[in-house]
Amino acid sequence: MAESMRERLERAEEAGLAPWASRSVGATRRFPLEDEGRAFDYRTAFQRDRDRIVYSRAFRRLRDKAQTGILPAYEDHRRNRLTHTLEVAQLARTIGRALRLNEDLVEAVALGHDLGQPPFGPAGGRALDDVMSGRLDRRGGPGLGDLGGFRRAWQGIRVVDRLEKRYDHPGLNLTDEVREGILKSAGDDGAPPEAVEGVRPGLAPSFEAQVVALADRIASALHDLDDALQAGVVDVERVERLRAVEALRRKLGARYRARAGRFAKANAIHRGLTHLLATGTTLATGAAIARWAERQGIRDREAFLAARDREARWGLVCLPPAARGLLEDLEGFLEARVRRGREADRVDGRGRRVALGLFMAYFADPTLLDDHVLLRYREATGVRYLRDLPREEVEPEIAARYRKDPRFARVVADHLAAMTDTFALAEHRRLLETGAIPIPSAEQLRREEPR
Repeated sequence: MAESMRERLERAEEAGLAPWASRSVGATRRFPLEDEGRAFDYRTAFQRDRDRIVYSRAFRRLRDKAQTGILPAYEDHRRNRLTHTLEVAQLARTIGRALRLNEDLVEAVALGHDLGQPPFGPAGGRALDDVMSGRLDRRGGPGLGDLGGFRRAWQGIRVVDRLEKRYDHPGLNLTDEVREGILKSAGDDGAPPEAVEGVRPGLAPSFEAQVVALADRIASALHDLDDALQAGVVDVERVERLRAVEALRRKLGARYRARAGRFAKANAIHRGLTHLLATGTTLATGAAIARWAERQGIRDREAFLAARDREARWGLVCLPPAARGLLEDLEGFLEARVRRGREADRVDGRGRRVALGLFMAYFADPTLLDDHVLLRYREATGVRYLRDLPREEVEPEIAARYRKDPRFARVVADHLAAMTDTFALAEHRRLLETGAIPIPSAEQLRREEPR
């Protein structure tokens, strides 16, 4: 029987990848792959996962979710969650390829790492975490205690395992290697509130997933700086005094155009720092993994598999100490001058109020929810579908079941996390106009802040 293209790709992986790189051969899934009459097998398991992520609704929604704050109604150049994801994928693939890791796995994890990101960036995530952790109980929360909290990476695994609906089974049926990478892409973010099948608890993920985690951090810092420079939020002169930019200027010498305008300098800084940090990551990681492999006696694939889980391997994908210090200095500057401040806090506060207002309205009156959300809750719990009940039975059913069920609170959180900034703002405005969300008083605004 002739060798398929997939088999040729798998053979090329075995020949070209490092012993500690992941292979698509043997990758496992929760459900058998669908037999849809395909006559030509041309993708590896990780390539198939990449395609499934790209075609998902959650991936498309990223274009209307802000990286930080609230996405403006009209903005040509500012990054959003989709462009951020593409930049992370590009950077991670470059590093992964140089380290002879599995580039397809790197790309799939990178494209899926932000699928659980709620609207309004970190502010939206903090608002949902305050609700689902019980910190807002009796002050706007559901009053059900700690429901497990909310994390972007945890939500991402819910998206790919349960919430996406493209097949006869729930979710996208991704390989366990990609799922683990998505779940652990934020680093050590603690264990999720629910057990996740096929993911190794307490162990570091593949080197490919760790490359994505570091690329996410680097890309976030560099494009936030670039956006701030391009928009005039920070002065070029002040940015040029950052340790990372000073190091770049020394490296470039006369090639750094000291008299260029803001636009040209911003581009030069972004290009230069990207190269500096990507190169540093590649060299430091290659040396760290080589030392680890030597200590473990790993010289081939079989030895790696035998030693893989003997010790924690977080930290082997790394920057050299000097470059790590430059990145930390840049992150501190961004936190103080860009991500915080009067205007940034005002925008974050608005996003928080919208997220909390929507949650409180939906939890108090589930009839405000879209039909598909109520149907999802019915499928998960077996309760009666609200739209089918006589009017006089709706409120007693809500009081007896919906408002007392942690599973309903999680369904509402899932619905909110899936929203784009634009949709959440429009829905909040609509519910304000109908009176479903009361206009908050100053006292209510003060009380909804997290402790």
